[in-house]
Amino acid sequence: MLLGIALVFGTLGSVYAGALLADFALDLFGVASPPVRLGVKVIAMAAALPAGFYLVERAFLARSSATPPKTPGP
Repeated sequence: MLLGIALVFGTLGSVYAGALLADFALDLFGVASPPVRLGVKVIAMAAALPAGFYLVERAFLARSSATPPKTPGP
């Protein structure tokens, strides 16, 4: 359940970050054409999705390997 919630929020965060970075770069380069801005934002958001999944996966792998192994009871 926790992994599912983390993946949803990781996906939303990566899409938002991709759009934000694309918007910043387009403003920096002075691009004013709406179709170009939209196309670049879509490409940036699609490129950011695997990064979001990767970060969530790495966090959960680090969390699962950090737990000590369970020893059998007496």
